[in-house]
Amino acid sequence: MLEAFVSLAQGILFVTLAVAFLVLAWMFLRLANVFSTTEKMMKEVSEEVVPLIGKTHVTVDNINSQLSQLDEAVGDVTGITGELDQTTTVITRGVRGGVIKVSSATAGLSKGISAFFGSGDRSQTPAAESGSTSEPPEERT
Repeated sequence: MLEAFVSLAQGILFVTLAVAFLVLAWMFLRLANVFSTTEKMMKEVSEEVVPLIGKTHVTVDNINSQLSQLDEAVGDVTGITGELDQTTTVITRGVRGGVIKVSSATAGLSKGISAFFGSGDRSQTPAAESGSTSEPPEERT
């Protein structure tokens, strides 16, 4: 009877090992399928990403070219602005000097005409300076 029990135990052990081996083989097949799918996906991504990176490189080069042209344009505008500022300063100084000269000449001409024709203010000024009273000029001797 002991031999029958040992034979039965050996049979159960062999069946268990066979089932374990089949389960393990099935898991390895699934794992191989996962690796195969991952490899396919990586190839597809590489095939799509590499050209995309190339296009991105070309785009960045074009942007850099445009930025350098923009930098040159901004430099030119800066130079033009500086020259315009200098021109405005020169014109302002010239106009200001001319206006001052015309204003001075006009003021001098006005005083000269007033002095020539004699204004009412000029005749009262010497009388006020001399301290004389308001006597008529005929009575003075």
